[in-house]
Amino acid sequence: MITLGTYDSNVQTSALDEYIEHAKKLTGVEKWENKLRGEKDGEWADFRQLSGSAMTVVDAQRFLKEAGIFPFGKNDGICGYRTLSAIRLFQEYVRTVEGEAGIGAPDGRMGPKTIAHAGRWRAKNQKVEWDSVSAANPSREYAQWMSLLHKVKEKYVASPNAMLRKLNEDTQPSDTIKVANWDFDPNKIHLIGVRRNEARPVAGEQKFDDAFVLLIRGLAFKFFGSTDPGATENPEGFPFLTQGQHLYRFGWHKIGDLNRVFHALKPLSRGVLVVRSKDLVLTDADLAKKLEPNITINIHWGGEGLFNVGKWSLGCQVIVGKGYIDHNDEVVNCSEYAATKYDQLGGKNNTGVYQTKGAYNVLTDLVAALSGADQDDNVVRYMLIYERDLALSPEIGAGKAHEIVTRLQAIPA
Repeated sequence: MITLGTYDSNVQTSALDEYIEHAKKLTGVEKWENKLRGEKDGEWADFRQLSGSAMTVVDAQRFLKEAGIFPFGKNDGICGYRTLSAIRLFQEYVRTVEGEAGIGAPDGRMGPKTIAHAGRWRAKNQKVEWDSVSAANPSREYAQWMSLLHKVKEKYVASPNAMLRKLNEDTQPSDTIKVANWDFDPNKIHLIGVRRNEARPVAGEQKFDDAFVLLIRGLAFKFFGSTDPGATENPEGFPFLTQGQHLYRFGWHKIGDLNRVFHALKPLSRGVLVVRSKDLVLTDADLAKKLEPNITINIHWGGEGLFNVGKWSLGCQVIVGKGYIDHNDEVVNCSEYAATKYDQLGGKNNTGVYQTKGAYNVLTDLVAALSGADQDDNVVRYMLIYERDLALSPEIGAGKAHEIVTRLQAIPA
């Protein structure tokens, strides 16, 4: 079975060393030596030679590339993070778009069932529906969201609000981009967070009721979660990520405790800018304080979104695993295999279904599997906007975020 860390028998030690160096650059983590980080607490994958599989790793990589799942993947015979994501994305596609529930939960393990589906695809020379879609030939919805982003930039370049004026004046090195430099190149990866219900003065009332839209290779996928801090351990108050564009990449957080390392999109290198509020309402007095570069404001998983935000977010942007809306604008239910908390990951529920991060994995797998080979191609440009900004686009409309969240919250647990 092909799993994280397996490699083909003809792979040389030098190639493994090269991959390890690549993984260090990809993740920003230097101290994991010759292991790869798994999903659940304390899980580490050793590199080990593949045996007893009907498909080699390099053959799986070739198939995934031919199918349009892994367009820029490297056929190196090593199942690393990006190959794992491509396998999971293929499993999710078969499960949802094709309706083949028998493939099971997308666990990234390429065993007999997944290999059989790969053989079926190969026999028909089948490709994913989006193989003909690209930045140059995008879906209609992708084009609408990209148009909105340009209108948002035009608005705030001409008339920045108090927070963005503060941002424009800030001289600290950070991964937050000044308004005039917001970059909406369609060849790059964009994630939009739509903050709703800005005025929420009571701690503990933060809900998973914000919308997220991933724009990648001409496709649009929609998720829900929270852009609000639900808790804080800092006496200076709750950290709010500033409005605007921020640079993120594939990585982990809480790496100080190697048994509690969580997968996340993390600030690219220097931290993103936040403003703190002691009462959860951003005021002129809050904005009068200096902005703070913060390396710990990640984009990470938030369970199934069954409860208030609480400690799921100390200022992070949190994606719920319960479900998502796919490239065809269809709601996809992930609740059968979506864990509700970290200690369930990698185990099975009471009906024997393998537990994952559900929709959050779909988002990060799309980023990892569909991004280019260069390090900059893996950078996610995260744009935090407010719900009122949606009114700038008649095609999208002011109520779009509410619609996205309502559709996804309606998924039965």
